[in-house]
Amino acid sequence: MANRMGTDPIGRLLARFALPVVAGLLISRFYVLADGMFVGQMLGTGGVAATAVAMPFVTLLNALVMLIGDGGTAVLALRLGAGCQKDAARVLGNAIVMLLGLSALLGMTVFVWADPLLALAGASGAVLWQARTYLLITVYGTVALGFSLGIDTFLRAVGFPNRTLLVQVVCAVVNIALDYVFVMVFGWGVVGAAMATTLGQVAAMVVTLLFLFKRDMPFRLRWPDLRPNAVLMGRIALLGIPSFIVRGSDAVLAIVLNALVALYGATEAVGGDGALAVSGAVSRVAQFALVPAIGVAVGMRPLVGFNYGAGNLARVRGIMVRAMVAGAAALAALWTAVEAAPQILVELFGLEGDVSEFSCRALRIALLAAPVLVVRIVGTNYFQAIGRAKTAAVLVLCQHVVFLLPLTALSPIVLPEMAGTTQLESVFWGMFAADVASTALTACVLAIDRRRGDSKGPDRLGPSTSDA
Repeated sequence: MANRMGTDPIGRLLARFALPVVAGLLISRFYVLADGMFVGQMLGTGGVAATAVAMPFVTLLNALVMLIGDGGTAVLALRLGAGCQKDAARVLGNAIVMLLGLSALLGMTVFVWADPLLALAGASGAVLWQARTYLLITVYGTVALGFSLGIDTFLRAVGFPNRTLLVQVVCAVVNIALDYVFVMVFGWGVVGAAMATTLGQVAAMVVTLLFLFKRDMPFRLRWPDLRPNAVLMGRIALLGIPSFIVRGSDAVLAIVLNALVALYGATEAVGGDGALAVSGAVSRVAQFALVPAIGVAVGMRPLVGFNYGAGNLARVRGIMVRAMVAGAAALAALWTAVEAAPQILVELFGLEGDVSEFSCRALRIALLAAPVLVVRIVGTNYFQAIGRAKTAAVLVLCQHVVFLLPLTALSPIVLPEMAGTTQLESVFWGMFAADVASTALTACVLAIDRRRGDSKGPDRLGPSTSDA
């Protein structure tokens, strides 16, 4: 399959790699939705608010995993494209060592700082207790998360995207089934939701390990491959930084957003906890709605990396065009559905009254720019795939630090006077403005890159792992 990445028709290859990713993401994001829905139906606004406050810190755990997983698969795809297949096992072995060590470190940090961090995010009283419980139980699955969300991506990079999909399906099915049993049948609330998430990741880890040691894998992982190599680990971390920044900054911004909506919501009819519930519901739905574009972008990365490593730049451009068109079409369809009937989604979270009404309005605003976000999503993944980690990282940092953070903070101060919106609603208008600005910036950088071409070629990627 690795050799066919450079010869098979682009549309067929992109479908082969992207469709399993999209399906896997839909399934994994669905069980995130299911967590909120089950808790909301059982505990109402307070339960949704608690999971909303805890979720950014869970996202930080995911960001660590994606730093290693995406960085490792990027290195692997580039080396395979350059014909250095013997490096594959060393890349995987060092990625596993990094995941185990860093996951344990982050887990211990969460145990120590859970209460002050959650309070900083706007939690108090019963919401703080429930959020802490959810977060601490989830931390028990950090090591399993490393395999279920990070190491499984190596299966896709070596030509087995369906196996990565199966890992995600196992995780989601176990999670959703246990969610229903623990939350709806046993009535364990946020405790049950967190336990279901952790056990789902454990099941996915077992399946990942079984696949890694199948005989048809193009390499065999052995004990010497687990020997730490500082240069190789540095390369993995460098190419994984954009993914970490995306998820990590998402988490930080979600914390800031929760604090803002709790502050401004307390002065309106929805209340502080109600505003947190709105933020949680909107965030979960928005993540689900963006899955098609994200899936296409992630699916194209091994193809772009392989062909760039092989020096086939015309084919790289063809992959990019197909990815943009496919992602835009899917996003437009889902955006239309959400804009037409947001009430259906909101009711699934058990939100009622003023909270439900405002959730519909906030959801429409937050997803208003969705159809054009494919440019930003595919663009940052493209630069990551070809080894230009700094460009991808700068684009993501601009998206979050230059646009999203200032605009969501300033909009509640400026817009009420200019447009007559409430402060709480203005927070979501700030999110929309940041989406438009960051997408425009990515489009400009892609246009400049296309105009200049790439005169340096794939040898700019640095030494192979065998030289490290």
